[in-house]
Amino acid sequence: MNPKLVILMELNKDNYYSREANLYYMSVSQFKSFLPAYGGCEARAMAVLHGEFVPEPVEAFLEGHYLHAWNEGTLSDFKANNPKLYSSRGNTAGQLKSNFKHCDKMIAALESDPLVMKTLAGQKEVIMTAILFGIPWKIMLDSYQPEVGLFADLKAMKEIDGKFWNVEAGVYENFIDHYGYNVQVSVYAEVERLHKKQSEWLIPNLVVVTKQDPPDKEIIYFDFDDIEQGLHIVGKHIERVKSVKSGAVEPVRCEKCDYCRLTKKINRIKHFSELSLY
Repeated sequence: MNPKLVILMELNKDNYYSREANLYYMSVSQFKSFLPAYGGCEARAMAVLHGEFVPEPVEAFLEGHYLHAWNEGTLSDFKANNPKLYSSRGNTAGQLKSNFKHCDKMIAALESDPLVMKTLAGQKEVIMTAILFGIPWKIMLDSYQPEVGLFADLKAMKEIDGKFWNVEAGVYENFIDHYGYNVQVSVYAEVERLHKKQSEWLIPNLVVVTKQDPPDKEIIYFDFDDIEQGLHIVGKHIERVKSVKSGAVEPVRCEKCDYCRLTKKINRIKHFSELSLY
């Protein structure tokens, strides 16, 4: 870490997700977008950062925003500002689409559990910044309770016990390893510690609710060893990410993502036997 670096760009909820903020700051989602292990692609990440590629909106993300708006206490405003939540044709015109009606079931499942609501209590959508691995990082904590030593992040999942095949490691992994949520909470814990100039980390918690009917739910915590391991993963890859983002080295194309498919140019003809390599 370079102690001479200082945070120069102030963040708020209006500019947190802006391209300017993303160019200035690193975030966990941006970090993972460079890494193939998390479905990332360096070329795509750079195209998004520089406004050369705008991904198609994924409705699952909107469902996540729906839940986060509930957690923040701004669901009514969110509904008013997002007409895509509502059906526009047929007998259901003007009504919430079925997947967002199901989000209400997920919310009801969370609201019915006292420990869930206790874990999600506290300050909401708290923005913090810090210099980590020599560059500025930004985070936004869903629920922040420093007085009791924890913060929480709310996740909506297809199922809690799903398993995902890791091609590189040749093993199945759970959703936390697959989506890098261990890395996320580790960076959050360290940025919070640095931002508040504390000697110890807060305990990260994931509040998980599923899209099953009826929804399942779970509270998952991470200890200090988990945080150290997550930060180790970031440390292992961050120099490459910094070099690509700064333009010092050319980004590598994955040739599989939506951006690479859109911009693909064939430079040689393949033999059919090469397909077995994919």
